[in-house]
Amino acid sequence: MKKKVLCVMLAAALSLSLAAPGFAARTYTAEWLDMEVRLEEAEYASEPLTAVKRDGKWGYVDWLGRMAVPAQYEYALPFSEGLAAVSKGGKSGYIDAAGRTVIGLVYEDAASFSEGLAAVSAGGKYGFIDKTGKLAVPARYEYVYGFSEGVALVRVDKKWEYIDRSGKEITAAEYDGGYSFTADGLALVHKDGKWGYIDKSGKVVVPLEYERGMSFSEGLAAVKQGGKWGVIDTAGRTVAAAAYETVGAFKDGLARVCREGKWGYIDATGKEAVAPQYESAGSFSEGLAAVKQGGRWGYIDAAGKEVAAARYQSAGSFSEGLASVRSGGKYGYIDAAGKEVAAPAYDHGMDYSQGLAAVEKDGKWGYIDKSGRVVVPLEYDLVTEFRGDTAIVRKNGQYALMNMTVGGFGDVLVSSPYAEAIDWAAEKGISKGTSGNRFSPDRKCTTAEIITFLWRAKGEPAPSGTAGGFSDVKETDYYWKAAVWAKEQGLVSGSRFNPGTPCSRGTTMVYLWKLAGSPAAQGSGFTDVPAGAEYAQAVAWAVREGITNGTSASTFSPGNTCTRGQIMTFLYRDLG
Repeated sequence: MKKKVLCVMLAAALSLSLAAPGFAARTYTAEWLDMEVRLEEAEYASEPLTAVKRDGKWGYVDWLGRMAVPAQYEYALPFSEGLAAVSKGGKSGYIDAAGRTVIGLVYEDAASFSEGLAAVSAGGKYGFIDKTGKLAVPARYEYVYGFSEGVALVRVDKKWEYIDRSGKEITAAEYDGGYSFTADGLALVHKDGKWGYIDKSGKVVVPLEYERGMSFSEGLAAVKQGGKWGVIDTAGRTVAAAAYETVGAFKDGLARVCREGKWGYIDATGKEAVAPQYESAGSFSEGLAAVKQGGRWGYIDAAGKEVAAARYQSAGSFSEGLASVRSGGKYGYIDAAGKEVAAPAYDHGMDYSQGLAAVEKDGKWGYIDKSGRVVVPLEYDLVTEFRGDTAIVRKNGQYALMNMTVGGFGDVLVSSPYAEAIDWAAEKGISKGTSGNRFSPDRKCTTAEIITFLWRAKGEPAPSGTAGGFSDVKETDYYWKAAVWAKEQGLVSGSRFNPGTPCSRGTTMVYLWKLAGSPAAQGSGFTDVPAGAEYAQAVAWAVREGITNGTSASTFSPGNTCTRGQIMTFLYRDLG
């Protein structure tokens, strides 16, 4: 993917959300891309689409590996805030996830959106547009950075200044360089070899008097004076005197420091919480830090107490409760108590992300879970860490998107609003999917399907009759027993079953209500559910039981067709 000249920060009908559960059948499904589709320049999979290269042109694939936007662009950036910057014929613009051009390809260059604005160039100068394509800040700058904390750093006549979202100058163009504003509300700037800090009004709150400075973190920043490093607060007051060769950023209330070649830690008051005594030290992460002593690495807690003895050749930061360590030239993982979770057996090991760590052995990569169990075999030439539910893998030159899925269904992501319900249905044998490893959660659910789901949920009781007197049901149909049972239960009636008819929200509530014994219930509170409607009591009962909250605060939309995912969620809330 073309490297941008701009450095820019990238940054429903079922209304009851499901909690993140421990799934009974989490699976990892590789969706293979065509051999011609390349992902060499992608660091990770992105949402809602991932940029890919095919025959020298860029396009986008969805998480199932389908080409959602044909390869046609000279470059294509990741989506940000719903839009992606693309270029064709030497001109840049923006598309949405449907591939529609929403901001015309008229710019010389275009960067990703950040805080609702994106940098674009015209006539050799840069400005900013909003998501409608309207010019929010005129193109008059030599170089720009994306907006962060409502402010952008821009260059005019080889000097840097800060502007707000309207393009109003916050400072004059007087600095030789600067950094983004941090959450502490200050930005690091330098001029004529001296460093200091300004606030968002442009006021200098810490004079430019230091030889060097670092950005603020947790209300504190390291500054250099007289060849030594110390620490100041946001008012410029000295917290730790300039006495160190190095001071790191504060994390978890502590910063690593080096004095006379030895490393330790200071706290937010500047006090040495752990006296400098180590050969090297890492930053604190999740309450622990890696330290080196006697040529080996171990871990200490914030009080300086040893948690894991110094016996490793290298030690990484803790992530999701685990850290990679190297012993005997091999990587493994330990937990926060120093207990070995995965024995050192791998040639390389990445940090945990989304509960998985990528590991490599003998040139092949795979993934292990937090118990150290291999959940994705080590058979890939290349892998990335998981971002959300998806990672990129490559095998024998072919790329795939590796997805975290549930129920054995490759099209049900762990993060799907239907995931818990579908996982439950698969475990109980209520649904076997539509074909292969697909559940098709977004496909319209038919009468035959919902009746079959209900019948299976009730234990597949044998019907007393045959074909139920339905003229459109044969005993060779997969749903015939369910149809006969449904008629015997009073769920359906008449001489036709109409198996292919899409199931509506109102009808679904009636089925569930009748199976519950038709309990009395009044007043659903929805304006589109008349009191005399055949589904009125069913809807009122479903709301009372927490099966549905409607499609909005005042509407239920009884005639809306349900998808398979929605139907399974209703069943799970009622019967699960």
